[in-house]
Amino acid sequence: MALENKDNASTLGSRIADARKQKGYTQEEFSQLLGVSPQAVSKWENDLSCPDIMLLPKISELLGISTDELLTGNAPKKDDASQVTPEIKPAVDISKLKLRIRVLAPNKKPVNVTVPVMLVKKVAKIGNGISGIVGTSALTNEQIEQIFDLVDEGVTGEILNIISDDDTNVIIEIS
Repeated sequence: MALENKDNASTLGSRIADARKQKGYTQEEFSQLLGVSPQAVSKWENDLSCPDIMLLPKISELLGISTDELLTGNAPKKDDASQVTPEIKPAVDISKLKLRIRVLAPNKKPVNVTVPVMLVKKVAKIGNGISGIVGTSALTNEQIEQIFDLVDEGVTGEILNIISDDDTNVIIEIS
């Protein structure tokens, strides 16, 4: 199923809302299938927060679209089955990328961290991950590994913007 809204300026929230409605799910039904609150779905659809990165495959599955289409709004290209799709190489030198993390917690000073991506990849493998760097457990090491999978594919820009249960906002950007 391709999304009807092909406007490249659409947001993740609007793509989720459009696809959910096309599938005939209410916010309540959709939230139950994902194991989240209806308020969480409403926040996503109104671009007040983003779904947890671990939910993206399940969201895509329920909506009948690829995670790429969910995240970018671009439908996958129909390739001739006889043609082999070449491996996509990152357009940027990963060794030169910086990871920028902003943590905005209620009643606390903002935390801003900028470190080389390669260093954070090594730290994440040790087991303390970003939570040890920024002093919050808003991200798990598994989520960090998924972020780095995106980085390895050449994805840059704002990778993640999540609001945890205690209203801590964690913004991760690769540049």
